[in-house]
Amino acid sequence: MNFFASRGRRKPKRKLAALALLGLVAGACVYDSDDRCGPHQVLYNDQRCVCEPGAALTPTGCVLCVENEVPGTSGAGCECAPGFSRPAAGMACEAVPAGLGTACSTAAPIVPCSDPVYSHCEADTSGAGYCTNTDCTGPTDCTGGYACNTSGATSFCQRPPVGLGKACTTPDDCAGTEATFCDTFQTHSCQVQGCSLAPNNCFSGFECCDLSAFGLPQPLCIPQGACAQ
Repeated sequence: MNFFASRGRRKPKRKLAALALLGLVAGACVYDSDDRCGPHQVLYNDQRCVCEPGAALTPTGCVLCVENEVPGTSGAGCECAPGFSRPAAGMACEAVPAGLGTACSTAAPIVPCSDPVYSHCEADTSGAGYCTNTDCTGPTDCTGGYACNTSGATSFCQRPPVGLGKACTTPDDCAGTEATFCDTFQTHSCQVQGCSLAPNNCFSGFECCDLSAFGLPQPLCIPQGACAQ
């Protein structure tokens, strides 16, 4: 008797739980004619949803750009406004000193660095030069997201690879930058490939990792300590 009585008490609970679940599902599918678009989207020409002013398209939808950011192109999310840069991927955009990172050249035609503080012309991986400062000893001697590179005879504040951390969905979004690999599996951002395993020539905080076992033909710069050899 107690067994059947217990079963009798459970049935209404199961039924209520099922009805509650159906209610949640139905509630998630309610159509609102006054709100047909997603977060930070507006209806364009009464036909399709686009990102609202000040918001940028990403692989997961539109995000609102914050101070010192502007919407990127080709679904690249928010980028730093001109004159600003991120100290690291995911961090807020900070003002870059006027002379830091300006174009220069040590080959003909020579284009010198005019700022007395950022007077050193350093070539990037493409051969183009940028102005920076030398004789750094640690992170506090560099600004604008630059990192102290002490691997050579003269230490200098190294510029982050152009395009590193940029949001992407295909390699085309990373084309023309120093970070030409689009990580579509985890970070959905542009990363540097073709690095040197020994010596490691990745930007500060990254290490060169051989990922050929996972089908990647070129070594990739990944966060320090994340490479399992």
